[in-house]
Amino acid sequence: MRKITTIAIFTGMTLFATGAMAADDAVKMRKEAMKEAKMNFKPLVGMVKGKVPFDLATVKKNAAQIAADLERARKLFPEGTGDGEAKVETRAKPEIWLMKDEFQAAFDNAIKRAKALAAIDSEAAFKPAVMGLGGDGCKACHKKFRLPKKKK
Repeated sequence: MRKITTIAIFTGMTLFATGAMAADDAVKMRKEAMKEAKMNFKPLVGMVKGKVPFDLATVKKNAAQIAADLERARKLFPEGTGDGEAKVETRAKPEIWLMKDEFQAAFDNAIKRAKALAAIDSEAAFKPAVMGLGGDGCKACHKKFRLPKKKK
């Protein structure tokens, strides 16, 4: 599944770079990359909560994949792909394009924190690194640049 998704995302990024990708495709691809990042983050949260035994190899593998997913998603926010602009539902706020430098800096911070988590070498370093990625990385960006879920 990951290989297929990775190939699809890479192909889409290539098409986007050449101007042949539709805005809706960019939204779908970034949502998939973020979904994969979330999927890789969940076991780490389980470790923090003590529901899953700590496993350094899993931490390193998942954190490296989160960094890669974020790096892919970072490139998939072209103009015209915000809430109400694309046919595909998105929670992207207009601030992403109004505050491009700040948005890119927030994304860079999350990627940096994911890479730092992938580089830990002990269980003692694990919880602070996970909390940094989740809080100062992902949550900080989502709070400022992502709309809340629509109530049904």
